[in-house]
Amino acid sequence: MTPRSIVVAFDGTPESRHALDEAADLARLAGARLALVGVVALVSRGFGVSMPTQEGEDRAREETRTSLETERARLAKAGLAQVETHLLEGDPVAAVVGFVEQRSVDLVVVGSRGLDALGRYFLGSVSDGILHYAGCSVLVVKPPRSSGKGRR
Repeated sequence: MTPRSIVVAFDGTPESRHALDEAADLARLAGARLALVGVVALVSRGFGVSMPTQEGEDRAREETRTSLETERARLAKAGLAQVETHLLEGDPVAAVVGFVEQRSVDLVVVGSRGLDALGRYFLGSVSDGILHYAGCSVLVVKPPRSSGKGRR
C-alpha cells in the first residue's frame, strides 16, 4: 500500500517527534499529504476531582498550537512544505480516531513510549487505543534504541 494521506498524532514527546520524522520520510517517498494533529485532553469538572482551570486549559491549547506550528516550520525547512496542523480537544484516542474517520486517511503514525503491560493498564496507551479503533492502517514507531542498550 502506498499511502496518499498520512496523519501523525503528536504530543510533543521525543517519541512523538521520532514518529513525526518517520511519517515525514514516508510522506516524501510516497508523495502523500501529511497532517499533524495535537490533542488537548480536556476533562469534565466535578465529582470532587480537581481539574484544570479555564486558564490551564487555555494554556494547554496555546502550548499545543505552538508546538504544532514549530514542527510544521521545522518540516517546511526540511523541504516538506505541505503539512497541515490540527488542534483537537478531548480524549486523545477518540479525538484522533474521530479525525481519521472524517477524512480519507490511509495511515496513522503514532509513537510508542514502550510501556509494559502494567504501565499500559494504569496509564493507558494512546497508541494502543488508536491501533485498535482507527479504521485505517496504523504504524506504531518504537523509540530508537539507546546506545549500549539492546532490546531482546
